[in-house]
Amino acid sequence: MWDGNYILSELPSETETEEEVEFILDTLELQQGETVLDLCCGQGRHSHWLANAGLTVIGVDSSHFLLEEAEKRKGIYFVEGDMRSIPLKPICDAVINLFTSFGFFDEADNRKVLSEIASVLKPGGKCLLDYWNPYAVIQLDRTRNWWWISESILALAEVEYHPESGQLFDHRTIIELSTATIHRMVNRVRFYFPAELEAMLEAVGLKVCARYGDFDHTPFCLEARRMITIAEKL
Repeated sequence: MWDGNYILSELPSETETEEEVEFILDTLELQQGETVLDLCCGQGRHSHWLANAGLTVIGVDSSHFLLEEAEKRKGIYFVEGDMRSIPLKPICDAVINLFTSFGFFDEADNRKVLSEIASVLKPGGKCLLDYWNPYAVIQLDRTRNWWWISESILALAEVEYHPESGQLFDHRTIIELSTATIHRMVNRVRFYFPAELEAMLEAVGLKVCARYGDFDHTPFCLEARRMITIAEKL
């Protein structure tokens, strides 16, 4: 899911990315020269903007393919690694985890991810966890969405939500008409409600200090598009 086919997914525009980075800089109160870990950085969509803002950026991702794409632009430290075992010491002023890149594992490993985030933060450092609104996710069950990636590539997303486990299964089909090939993949995400996520964060020494419903600073609510959680290391 997170290799070549990820780039064929519906990704935000450059304008949206710039707005997201402005939100990150503002809510995390980041200053030039501070160190930010972009956890699950992918092809570096946010990393490059943050580096251009004068920050020291470390990008970690498990996809060798996407990191090769990210490294085409210089000036950022990219590391291939597992988010359950981040290969860093506590040197980060902030950690960002964006575009619903959390909840991929079982309960123990999802908690391990949060523990690893806490372990690389300096005291007083902050993390930003960007997640789909778990209340809105329920409404996606059994939905299907077609879109054109290009004139010759068609994509289909089919969603299942399992309320007993809180998991969403995102089935993707990519059809390349020019080569008559079909690629299929599935992404499984465990969605935690606010109280659940807050308890998990507090268990690893991270205190929630703010929640937002989108990158325009709107408050989190049932109808919000996202659940953006800001937490500080105690």
